[in-house]
Amino acid sequence: MQVSEVMSKGIVSVTSLDSVRKVAKLMKEKDVGAIPIIEKGQPVGFVTDRDIVINCVASGYNLDGPVSHAMTENVISVTEDQDVTEVSRLMQQNQVSRIVVTDKEHHPVGMVGLQDLTLEDEDIAAETISKIKQ
Repeated sequence: MQVSEVMSKGIVSVTSLDSVRKVAKLMKEKDVGAIPIIEKGQPVGFVTDRDIVINCVASGYNLDGPVSHAMTENVISVTEDQDVTEVSRLMQQNQVSRIVVTDKEHHPVGMVGLQDLTLEDEDIAAETISKIKQ
């Protein structure tokens, strides 16, 4: 099964210069827990609600400062035509539960998460969860 069959299409994104406060409000408005950071049409980072709490709120960082303070720069991505087993392997290898999906030109087109895998193949999802949580 291909990633395109299970991914969430469309993407909410921000730039590294957007404020932490703006990103947190966007997460609440869109009901998402993670947002990719896009610069010049390419994913350059990733920020989760947990990143904001740990790296900003708990440390007293100015929430009007750039979200680059909270983001992870190592973006894991797959293309739409890759197999879901590759997504599972990458999630396990990198200990992540969400991956950016790009087109062939590396422009983000969606996201795939553990929940997406669970809806399609409970065995793959269960194995992935157990390896991520080790």
